[in-house]
Amino acid sequence: MTDDLSNLGLECSEDWVPFPVTGTDDSDLDLDHWAKYQAEELARRYARDGERADVRALTRGLKRAAADSRARAPLAAFGWYVSGHDVVAAVMELDAIHPDDTVPDVSLAWLTQHMTVRDFGEPDVRELRLPLGDAVRIRQNFIGERKRLLGPRPVIRSLFYGVRPEGMETALTLALSWTEPILDEPAEKLGDDIAGTLTV
Repeated sequence: MTDDLSNLGLECSEDWVPFPVTGTDDSDLDLDHWAKYQAEELARRYARDGERADVRALTRGLKRAAADSRARAPLAAFGWYVSGHDVVAAVMELDAIHPDDTVPDVSLAWLTQHMTVRDFGEPDVRELRLPLGDAVRIRQNFIGERKRLLGPRPVIRSLFYGVRPEGMETALTLALSWTEPILDEPAEKLGDDIAGTLTV
């Protein structure tokens, strides 16, 4: 029997734009229309903050970021947009791993083993307690895919949380990723705050 995730949720600020990753298939979703609408909404928010926005650049970036998340099919995904900037600062994805015949127990130890990469040495792995239950937090950097055929491979900076809610066999995962080193501290703070709001 699969655990009930119908009330799965988290709390984040309006700086995080929800991506359309669930509930519609490709034939039902006009990603161009969605991206243009969201870009115009962001432009209004930026204006309230006294910043200008390039709506065309935002539209292109929103479409690209949402399509990338949709390809992984998480339960939910969001893009962090900082006022005055035309590209997504970070992407956050919420997902679940259900036990099955190959992984009968999705333990914190299993999550740590399978979600850890060592492209740049040992990651920072911490066990912690979240309101939902015992959790693991993994802060690491890894080498991403090339964006162009002959271009360099980017360094992806990431923060991963895996939590086993009390009374459930399913593990919930929350993953943030970004590329700018200057965002390390604020992204980690945001991740820690948001992970503490997970509910199911």
